[in-house]
Amino acid sequence: MKKGQKSIRGGIEDFLCPFTDMYISQGSNGAYSHKGIMANDVRGLQAGIRYPYYAPCKVKCLKIYSESGQTMWQSVNKVRFANGRIDYATFMTVHDDSLDAKVGQIVEQGNQLGNMGTKGNATGVHCHIEISQSNDTSWTKNQYGIYHFNNEYDLDDCYFVDNTNIIKGNGGNWKTTDKVPVNPTPTPVGADQLLYPGSKVKFDGVFKVDILKRNSNLFGCCELTGVTYNDYYNERAKTYHWLPLDDFTEVDRYGSTKGQDDVVTGGQSYVINKNIYEVKEIDIKSNSAKINLNGKDIWVYSTYLYEVSNN
Repeated sequence: MKKGQKSIRGGIEDFLCPFTDMYISQGSNGAYSHKGIMANDVRGLQAGIRYPYYAPCKVKCLKIYSESGQTMWQSVNKVRFANGRIDYATFMTVHDDSLDAKVGQIVEQGNQLGNMGTKGNATGVHCHIEISQSNDTSWTKNQYGIYHFNNEYDLDDCYFVDNTNIIKGNGGNWKTTDKVPVNPTPTPVGADQLLYPGSKVKFDGVFKVDILKRNSNLFGCCELTGVTYNDYYNERAKTYHWLPLDDFTEVDRYGSTKGQDDVVTGGQSYVINKNIYEVKEIDIKSNSAKINLNGKDIWVYSTYLYEVSNN
């Protein structure tokens, strides 16, 4: 992509290649620092030059590792990837010597995100980048002791390369936006992670029971609804932000039912829900969806709902 470039189709941003010129010096699952992971090292047109790179979509800075010029970014909204998947993008950029990103910073699609560099024991000027097609921010070591995301995909499954000069693409199946047409039908086909009224969804995650509503079988979860604990406690939460416990199962914080007694305690217990629900309404501005649990309509963040097939 070039500086300032934007691509939005059907209300969804296309996930663009952040490099104007792309020379992959070490590909995914390499023999060295990329063993077992889907990371790539990318330099620019000429070796040794700290070329800028740009935001592939509207992103938010989640974490910074200053000793290696490393930043974890996540798309603000779900995006369209080159393999056709629509989901959140979580990605890491590394080796930026001039790192000036700040946690919580929002960068619009097409604005400069950073510069290639050598910070953090890098060999030659480049940008180390790896991408998860999800909102999972787990950053853990694999069996070779190398950090990686869950749900990582190779670059050619992620980037649209409109206005990117591919100097060395390692044989990738690179696509421009015209190769992945937008479905004009407002009804989802399968599970594309773009929610509509009628979408079938599951809860995605383990959730803390922050508070139990007095004299009821309802609980408050700040993560799922965005309501503060104080608003729950002081009865300022709306009725549609209290969740019925009936379909939830008590687990530990890692999702295991082992040792649990099904006696839920506010402020201490964790729960999961494996049932399938139908989205009744969506609110794009707040990124929320309405679903019905046990006859009760509730609004929760779409981030924590995973669309499943209608089949």
